[in-house]
Amino acid sequence: MIKLLITATFSLFCTAIAQEPSPAKSKRPEKPKIERLNDDEVKIGKIHLHQKKRELSFKGGINMTKGLIEYFLATTKSDKVHETLILTDASPTNINIAMKLLGIKASKELFEIFDEDTWKPTGKFPPVSPETHAASLVDIFVEWGEGAKKKRIPANKLVHHINWPKKALTPKPNQEFETKEASLSVMEKGPWLSTGSYMHEGRFKAEIGGIIFGIYTNEQAIINFFGKDRLLGDVWIPNERITPEEGTVVTIVVKPHTPQK
Repeated sequence: MIKLLITATFSLFCTAIAQEPSPAKSKRPEKPKIERLNDDEVKIGKIHLHQKKRELSFKGGINMTKGLIEYFLATTKSDKVHETLILTDASPTNINIAMKLLGIKASKELFEIFDEDTWKPTGKFPPVSPETHAASLVDIFVEWGEGAKKKRIPANKLVHHINWPKKALTPKPNQEFETKEASLSVMEKGPWLSTGSYMHEGRFKAEIGGIIFGIYTNEQAIINFFGKDRLLGDVWIPNERITPEEGTVVTIVVKPHTPQK
């Protein structure tokens, strides 16, 4: 058991990464700028795609080291900044394009089907073949530092799960709370699930809302955590033991999941 003190506060990341000027609003999204670097490497906007290594990468910055989080990665323009671990100014559309070029599929298995007439949940989920599920699994890593001090950490290790006692009250935003009964554990190990976001009125929803990687399951996100307590919003906080300080520039790496033999 540990003594846990958390303040669910609004945290902003403004200076660690450069932001592009806001594009003028138009009905048609701008075509991504694609640049061939060599036989193995391509740049899609701010996304670096390494075909031989079968990985994509882009820059971001640590946004929070304390407080409840629901999202692992969002854009700097998202309205979820106050509950997101890492922010980026990379385009979600370009991230999605790079993932498709790596052969990563999208699975909708997490999203309950609603009745089209009553809009009530049916308790059913879209059927997904084992092949599609396997091709939708990805590994996410976060890198920071230089030379011998460079670190490459699986995404789950940057997140702590709060194991609340049964009688604990759910904290409210900006509420400071304390309990001697809670314990912490690292988010469970395993791949994340590519869920692909969706199109809304001709626009890519992840681009509109800015949600990229969800811890709390969100259909807008391109990738979602799909382990235990994925539908709880009061159990996730940054792992302060590992997460670098706010404003630290990091590199996010996404790879198709390769099962261990």
